[in-house]
Amino acid sequence: MHDSLQASSQFILKSGERVTDCSPLWTSGSDRILEEIASCNHCLQPTYRVIVVTSTAGLERRASLCVQHFVHAARTFPELRPNTVSVGHS
Repeated sequence: MHDSLQASSQFILKSGERVTDCSPLWTSGSDRILEEIASCNHCLQPTYRVIVVTSTAGLERRASLCVQHFVHAARTFPELRPNTVSVGHS
């Protein structure tokens, strides 16, 4: 039971999705967007990186990750690692 709870609290991609951008926390924009990304989507820690994920239909979603969740995601998704080809560019 504990393992399934832990697994569900990690960053995942749904079928057909891909990472298209990864950036530090945004400091400008609409107040609503800034509120949405201020805290990690999986815990209450401050956001370290904002991941933009695009579906096969072209719809985008944002995932805010704290340091701990970002490190776990980078271990799982090579496109989030620093020495890889630029995210979202062919």
